[in-house]
Amino acid sequence: MNPGDDLFDGGLKTEYKKCNTCEKFLPSYEFGTGSGGNYLRHDCKVCTKIHNDTADRLKKTSPGVPKDHRCPICGRNEEEVKRDSSSKTNVWNFDHDHKRKKFRGWLCRKCNLGLGNMNDDIKIFEAAIKYLVAKEDEELNE
Repeated sequence: MNPGDDLFDGGLKTEYKKCNTCEKFLPSYEFGTGSGGNYLRHDCKVCTKIHNDTADRLKKTSPGVPKDHRCPICGRNEEEVKRDSSSKTNVWNFDHDHKRKKFRGWLCRKCNLGLGNMNDDIKIFEAAIKYLVAKEDEELNE
């Protein structure tokens, strides 16, 4: 079975999708919607609930944001993050390792999204760095 495959399920045509977490092919109704219902989430409802429960537990047992905190990735402080953010209340994002289920620290939204968009995968970050270095070298040699 492949993503987007349609199967007849009890006389009804049902689209199936692969969950990024459990890697099972499930009927599309097993996935929640995101962005106001414009798309199906990447993880099934069961995996999403497990993730949310884990994150809630970690938030309760992890240290709060340190005084005079700076994002450990971009180095911005609270005021700098607020100037660049639509959210004025949640300045810092709770960052945790999804595989090991451990708290990592507090990041600004941009850096936290960056990690998530690259799947916390060091190989992807290394490839991104190589790409940026190569493009910068091309510009210097023009």
